[in-house]
Amino acid sequence: MTASLQATLFVLSLIILINPRFVTKNYLYKQLAPVFVLTILYMIFCSIWGNVQIHSIAELIRYKFHPVIIIRELFLFYYIFQLFYLTRLFFRQAELFGSEMDNYFSECSSACLPWIKYSFYAAFSVGIGALLSCFMFADSWIFIFTVIYTLFYLGFGIYYIQYPSKFIYIEPAIYPQSSFADKASNNKKRLVWDELKNKIIDDKYYLKPGVNIEDMAQYLKIGRTTLSTFINNEEGMNFNLWITSLRIEEAKNLFANYPDYSLTQISELIGYSEPSNFSRQFKLITNESPSVWRQTCQLESANYRNN
Repeated sequence: MTASLQATLFVLSLIILINPRFVTKNYLYKQLAPVFVLTILYMIFCSIWGNVQIHSIAELIRYKFHPVIIIRELFLFYYIFQLFYLTRLFFRQAELFGSEMDNYFSECSSACLPWIKYSFYAAFSVGIGALLSCFMFADSWIFIFTVIYTLFYLGFGIYYIQYPSKFIYIEPAIYPQSSFADKASNNKKRLVWDELKNKIIDDKYYLKPGVNIEDMAQYLKIGRTTLSTFINNEEGMNFNLWITSLRIEEAKNLFANYPDYSLTQISELIGYSEPSNFSRQFKLITNESPSVWRQTCQLESANYRNN
């Protein structure tokens, strides 16, 4: 019961961090109901047939059809189901969260809260440890397991108390608010994406460090939802990937026209705060590192001049 409740409450707590609207009272009650039903049945069966103590696998096999043991076995199978269900649930919400971040931020390496995923991996490991403890009868194992999950909760707590400052940063992406510009755009007969796109490219607004979709929507004087729809439908990609592709094209031009510029200078000119992030995004788009691409470009340019 302890392991089952911890698994449910901990995973839902993690999901709340990335989707505060997901968990409701009714949803929580439905998740907890099987645990309490099995616990009550166990208590009733124990009062009728007695609480059978199991100290080895041999005893478990011998008493496997005992009514009390059957309840324990049902609880065990439910707990295993829980682990799979909660894992699937968490990663589905994490994927939606990543999509929201990519549709809002141009650089979300610090906004995507990777520690939440790491916390889930650690929690899942603790859950597996709790499962194994059902079949480990040595006191040393219980001691080791207790130390492990104590350290885990300590580490999680350190990150958790820092979450409010992070939430302020990601809140606009999680809670999109309709603005006056959104309502006004609904009254317009047409909004030509080509005109908006040309304005962004001509003004090189996509090079602004840390630009997000809210900033760009205000700059274009349209609603954030309208802009997001344009980018997703007309460009076939999310905001983050679109900004990245524009920046990488600008980097290619700078490499060709200013071969003496360093990677750090290029990354700063196209809006990246970290050269390592620029290199990672460049390789993601071109399948080559910036240094390799620049060498190839310089070699092609030299061959062209020689010819």
